[in-house]
Amino acid sequence: MNQKVKQMNQLSITRVSKNAKAAAQSLLAVKEENRNQALMRLAELLIQKIPDIISANNKDLAAAKSAGLSEAILDRLQLNEQRIEDLAESVKNISKQAQVVNEIVSEIKRDDGLIIQKQRIPIGVLAMIFESRPNVVVDCSALAIKSGNAIILKGGKEAQHSNLILAEIVIQATENLLPNFSVQLVTTRDDVSQLLQQVDTIDLVIPRGGESLINYVVANSKIPVLAHYKGLCHIYIDSSADREQAIEIVINAKAQRPGVCNAIETLLLDKQLEDDFILKLFARLEEEKVELRVSEDCPKTATTKDASDADWSTEYLDKILSVKMVENVQAACEHIKQFGSQHTEAILSTSQQTIEYFQLNVDASSVMINASTRFNDGGEYMLGAELGISTTKIHAYGPMGAKEMTITRRLVIGRGHIRL
Repeated sequence: MNQKVKQMNQLSITRVSKNAKAAAQSLLAVKEENRNQALMRLAELLIQKIPDIISANNKDLAAAKSAGLSEAILDRLQLNEQRIEDLAESVKNISKQAQVVNEIVSEIKRDDGLIIQKQRIPIGVLAMIFESRPNVVVDCSALAIKSGNAIILKGGKEAQHSNLILAEIVIQATENLLPNFSVQLVTTRDDVSQLLQQVDTIDLVIPRGGESLINYVVANSKIPVLAHYKGLCHIYIDSSADREQAIEIVINAKAQRPGVCNAIETLLLDKQLEDDFILKLFARLEEEKVELRVSEDCPKTATTKDASDADWSTEYLDKILSVKMVENVQAACEHIKQFGSQHTEAILSTSQQTIEYFQLNVDASSVMINASTRFNDGGEYMLGAELGISTTKIHAYGPMGAKEMTITRRLVIGRGHIRL
């Protein structure tokens, strides 16, 4: 274990958060060149240490398999060579983005010559609490570095070996370029409850994981919480939709990676769609080993199951799809209002009137028109990576890149001005 990381793990949460606060107070003055240099060094180290990362990750995967964890969790947990290379590439992309720290967003010059600027600055100290995904260590550290924030990372025990080696690599990349304790990893079981009480030193808590983790953090934190809540995403297929296009989009949205938050969990079918089309769609889904749970009035196959009331509010994160027949776009929107999680909603239609109604009547961080829900992702939105997909309407809604990890303040420039 890296000596610096070892020392961090011996500190109390109070000391960890105070160290982060001290780092945050210095980070605003760090040169952009230093931030970008740390990111480029991080990308290089990730590639150099691929064998070590995979070795650590294999320990986590073996333990997860022995514990009987689901295929969806195993998929989120895995770091192979391609995924590590993709992580390194996303870090490089973040380093190439325009400067966000100290950016002047707007400027007003009053008649008396007083200049009022709106300046972008870091939030301060972020506490990132997450499950399963070791890539979060790299993604969120890189975004914190770019946005000038100090970050405290608390991952799940299922990824402890992977999280540890990735944190060591991040900290090594920042040495002599950023203040000490700009990035810290905490590992003990009691750390979450203690972190949530550090109201004097931590500015924002961001939980990213299962529903129980999110609910626990929201209920117990004394610090403001920006939640990456569950992804109960829907696709509505209108009667005017391009049929072949619709099939490919649904397959992509459900079967490509069912264990991620931007995969769909419920498919809403307009009642004017032909049974032949619906059964063709079902056949393709069943080829992908997707279990279909359908409403009573829906066409059936030999393997479809009846949907229960609970299915409409379930985030499966697995190859299971609820399917419901709806009268029209209005009924689809009503269903989404009742069961959606404000994450991602999609419509497949060629009717501009129907599309406009849908986008004005669903509440989600991203609304997709004739496109897969899988595009709601920081990388796909050219953010380089994402801290998470915020479903909380505070200052950020949707994928959070470096810019969403900042706030603005007023910089007022006078020439001896006094208020009359």
